[in-house]
Amino acid sequence: MTKSKIFLLLLINFIGGVFLYSLIKIPPAAAGGIFIIGFFILIFAIFKKDRQKIIFSFCILMMAFGIWRSHAVMGRFPPEISNLKNGQKENFSGVIIMEPDRRSDFTQYVLENEHLGRILIKTSLYPEYFYGDILKISGNLEIPKSRIGETGFDYQNYLAKDSIFLISRNPEIIILNRLESPNFYAYLLILKKNFIAIIDKILPEPKSSFLAALLVGARRTLPDSLINAFNVTGTSHIVAISGYNISIISIMMLNFLSYLFLPRRLIFWIVIIGILIFTLIAGAGASVVRAAIMGGLLVLAGREGRFYRVTNAIVFAAAMMLFFNPYLLRYDTGFQLSFLAAFGLIYLAPYFNRWFAKLPNFLSFRNNLSATLSAQIMTIPVIFWEFGRISLVATLANILILPAIPTTMLFGFLAGLSGFISIKAAEILVLPSWFLLSYQIFIVKVLSIFPLASI
Repeated sequence: MTKSKIFLLLLINFIGGVFLYSLIKIPPAAAGGIFIIGFFILIFAIFKKDRQKIIFSFCILMMAFGIWRSHAVMGRFPPEISNLKNGQKENFSGVIIMEPDRRSDFTQYVLENEHLGRILIKTSLYPEYFYGDILKISGNLEIPKSRIGETGFDYQNYLAKDSIFLISRNPEIIILNRLESPNFYAYLLILKKNFIAIIDKILPEPKSSFLAALLVGARRTLPDSLINAFNVTGTSHIVAISGYNISIISIMMLNFLSYLFLPRRLIFWIVIIGILIFTLIAGAGASVVRAAIMGGLLVLAGREGRFYRVTNAIVFAAAMMLFFNPYLLRYDTGFQLSFLAAFGLIYLAPYFNRWFAKLPNFLSFRNNLSATLSAQIMTIPVIFWEFGRISLVATLANILILPAIPTTMLFGFLAGLSGFISIKAAEILVLPSWFLLSYQIFIVKVLSIFPLASI
């Protein structure tokens, strides 16, 4: 067995341990028992010099480690919170530690308090507060409900994946202090806000919101009617920053830098830093982080001249993310869909490419058809379970829309950058994106009104 296969087996067993704990909450004593069994098998295998049993024992140890790590993260509950009465009024202060989440009719802020940890504040759109602001809060504190509505959505664990255990709705808010000297992340958020403001100036709605979603993941301002059209047509992944967006950006950066005749080592670090900055700006969601890790591994493999084993890269990305946050495996739908789609593209797409070999590949028609069908087949169970809807026009919608995305992003990005110098120049550069965005919105809206577009 090769080293890469052994590495893959160990990662899979770690993920298996996280899965077992997420499913049945295995107690720490059981994890200790599994560890002891693995340890004794390892001693016996070393004594017998049996390589297969040594590998098997390490797999057991990795599973036990996955269970232990899950319990260490998911089994904890801040003691200060367990002493609170649900709904009791509290006065506390905290600092906004994440980018504010602005919706159509309310805003959500995540505050960090020294004793209470992270609290989700739901309030009106105005006045606006920003990352780094220190706020004084007076309001009721609620412990999120484990299950909400008929769908049984586990809201408590959904928030717990971000270490949020309390909610305060519409409290009284007093600002105590602004962030006087912004840190690196604050500067990125300011840059993102100014970039979106330029896009708003050079494009009308909903095209401006659509382009902002494509480029920096700012999809909250999309109108509800358009979001519903994306959902019905199975194209909502387009406006959620994913591996597709990051792959486009990485390829554009590599191609541009190669024309400048820069050293390979310098190109490597520029692309890696670019991927990292884009990940932070886009909100570092599960699909973005997965794509960023894989993109970084791909660039690293190219630099080192080694074969890029994509399966190992995906599983490594999953294990790395689950080590830091085991909640993702069960309670983050984006994490599940992202990895299932990636495996579909790796293992199913080659079969579809062979089946469709006689079809033309004009504007990547054949490649997009294979990729869309592969991703859909792998993700249908989760989509149907979580959202209760399957799109019957998704394949057609994706084939018609995907070829236009790279050019849309390229001219939209150039227009946004030029807007920092001249709005007039930005208005000219954005014209190709305006045309392509109009085309994509038209396709989505037309297909969404078909009878039985989704069931």
